[in-house]
Amino acid sequence: MVEYEYSFKVKDIQPFIAYCEEKGYIKEKDVEQIRILYKNNNGILARITTNEIEGKISKYLNFKEENESEQVLKVSQESPMLEIDENNREFVESILKIFDFVKSKELKRKRYVYKKNNVTFEIDDYFKPEMKVVAIEGKKAEVDEIYNEIQDLYQKYKLE
Repeated sequence: MVEYEYSFKVKDIQPFIAYCEEKGYIKEKDVEQIRILYKNNNGILARITTNEIEGKISKYLNFKEENESEQVLKVSQESPMLEIDENNREFVESILKIFDFVKSKELKRKRYVYKKNNVTFEIDDYFKPEMKVVAIEGKKAEVDEIYNEIQDLYQKYKLE
């Protein structure tokens, strides 16, 4: 599935949370996440994400095209998520090994997810490494429109 995402580092996430709330976005979840990234030589990332929501822990595997550019708009393919449990843990580990994935980095963050129509804001407060990131995902025309709408906010709070 092709993903259109505007993603940018900011000095403060609170103005973007306020924007979502003022514009009628529905808060889907606050989630504590640990994401371990694995790389191989094919330009693909394997990602194991551990989510904690209201004390419930779940773990998922998915794959995404590697894109570490500084461009704000990122277009990449991303797989659906496969939930990891005791029944498939060994299978997941074997996939990583067979395709030569090696651990690259570990990220820890609190993610605030807001959604309206087909647009999702993922607002991240990272603890490891320390940074703040706002991402707008969805269908290209719709995320383009929202990105253009928040230009003043983006310019005011973007990290130089």
